[in-house]
Amino acid sequence: MSVLAKMFKGCFLVLCRHAKRTTVTTEDVKLLARRSNSLLKYITQKSEELASSNMEQKEKKKKKSSAAKGERTPGEQEAAVTENEDSNMG
Repeated sequence: MSVLAKMFKGCFLVLCRHAKRTTVTTEDVKLLARRSNSLLKYITQKSEELASSNMEQKEKKKKKSSAAKGERTPGEQEAAVTENEDSNMG
């Protein structure tokens, strides 16, 4: 393990211990990277990309499980209500 990796490991451990956690978060990484604008910018961009990707995967999973259960998504429910209201008016 490189000297830099050992130094970061120590810093992460100190941050986690201070916050009474055992897991390093992206905020911990950003906190250590704050002195280098380019590194902080890169880490922030990658963090946002991962968060966006995770949200998309959760939405796909949610739709997939709803479809398997025969449930309607919120958009489908709204369309069904509108369609039902239209048929009651005519």
